[in-house]
Amino acid sequence: MTVVGAVRTRVVDGPHRWGRLDVRPVGRTMWATRTLVVYPPGTDRRERALLRAAHSWPLAGLVLTGVVTVTWTAAPALGAVVGLVGYALGFLVLRWATRRVRSLVRALTVTTFHGNGRPKVHGDARLMTVALGALSFGEDELRAGRTDPVGFEAVWAEVWNALPAR
Repeated sequence: MTVVGAVRTRVVDGPHRWGRLDVRPVGRTMWATRTLVVYPPGTDRRERALLRAAHSWPLAGLVLTGVVTVTWTAAPALGAVVGLVGYALGFLVLRWATRRVRSLVRALTVTTFHGNGRPKVHGDARLMTVALGALSFGEDELRAGRTDPVGFEAVWAEVWNALPAR
């Protein structure tokens, strides 16, 4: 695979084909949050790309709205309307395009409060650690060629089944 192909794959598929790990470090509120999002096993490349687009649309759409508004200097009010309509349509189209697979996505959130001298954990931190470890190990084995896609998907399915449904 060429460098360009590898970069394109990384952008379209994301760092993991099984989902994503969102980490919000400790901030002013003294809370740290980790959310493991696991797509249903068998999620194809198109579905992953749509889920990633839906996840990033609030910020990406806002930037696009700003660009449209600024570029329509001849009629700024019309540019703002077109930008906002495009922003809303982006939400609707992505919501419609991901309706089936989005309902099957499973997530696990673990929050940690770092105040009062000792961290206090909320959520199933053990399940988070085991699930993330299994997915990472399976993905590393697949990339190294020590397992096949079916074996990786079996691990993925096991983790997905272990996470609570919505």
